[in-house]
Amino acid sequence: MSAYNELQLSSYVDQIFKRLSAVEAQLAVLSERAGVAYERPGADAPPEVAELVAAGDRIGAIAKYRELTGAGLQEAQEVVAGL
Repeated sequence: MSAYNELQLSSYVDQIFKRLSAVEAQLAVLSERAGVAYERPGADAPPEVAELVAAGDRIGAIAKYRELTGAGLQEAQEVVAGL
């Protein structure tokens, strides 16, 4: 088993997030066609938080979410994980 460097891991994680986004988009389409409501996790997150996640700053996004909403650590982590 070979070790991965930081760049390889970052690239791998980015690929996973892209695939997950595609799966969520497909799930939303299928849910709509089936008449079942689908709320994307983190959809109600403040735009500043979503921007930090998009920039790859998940820790900053968690901190910003907590700052803006007064949420606890676990809730903030769950919201950011859903973005």
